[in-house]
Amino acid sequence: MARGKLCPFCLTENTGGLPHRWHKMVHRETARLEQVAEMARQTVEVNRVRLVLADAVDEAREPDGWRPNEKRTACHREYWSKNIERRREQSRLAKERMRMKRRLKPLIEHLCHAVDLARESARW
Repeated sequence: MARGKLCPFCLTENTGGLPHRWHKMVHRETARLEQVAEMARQTVEVNRVRLVLADAVDEAREPDGWRPNEKRTACHREYWSKNIERRREQSRLAKERMRMKRRLKPLIEHLCHAVDLARESARW
């Protein structure tokens, strides 16, 4: 949300950051100036709290080490270079699993074939 385009009274987004017509006209028409002023103060406080919370959530979504106006690729490069040992270990484990799978595949096929033969000859 662009902070420069907020109504100065209620801090909600508005075209050009101008006050809403309601803030300028309604208190004159209804003669409830004190009530309107109190409601505006409450609204401003609620909107300020909301903006602080929104900023905190935005900051929490940014990954550690990421700086604004920096390309995402630089952030990813930094993250992966920091965790290179863990990545290497994962790669080693994945390669070992593939090797074992390749080595055991003929045995598994023979076992499956034997089970199929046993089912056919069992006369179930």
